[in-house]
Amino acid sequence: DPTDVPNYRELVIREQAPAAPGMFAKAGVKFAFYSDGVDTAQDLKKAIKKAMDAGLSRADALRALTLSAAEMYGVADRMGSLEKGKIANVVITKGEAFDDKTTIEYVFVDGKLYQPSKDLQQGPAAPGNKRGSPTPATEEMTAGANN
Repeated sequence: DPTDVPNYRELVIREQAPAAPGMFAKAGVKFAFYSDGVDTAQDLKKAIKKAMDAGLSRADALRALTLSAAEMYGVADRMGSLEKGKIANVVITKGEAFDDKTTIEYVFVDGKLYQPSKDLQQGPAAPGNKRGSPTPATEEMTAGANN
């Protein structure tokens, strides 16, 4: 709304918001990230990168996306970390997980290998491709993380 001009306090809160996750981690406060309200995976990665630039460690960022979220929802006994007997969807990247130029090379979901389209990772969806629809690979994992 163009008539809704934020006041100074709101602007300060917006400016300082990326530092909050790092402060939570340093204080031992449990927190997690989620993607509601974020349009694309790139936007989520950018938001997490801002938090990291403001003091959040890589390890704490990754935990906030995985195990911490599972703990908060009470499902950490079944997911959130790679352990025998847990449901494990695994993402393999080329490069550090939160770097700008990092690409997703493989995704394992329920033991099945998917190779995401490079076009989907580099911008708007290509005509005929739905954003977020991986291209299934021809191989399957023979020993899944659920074993």
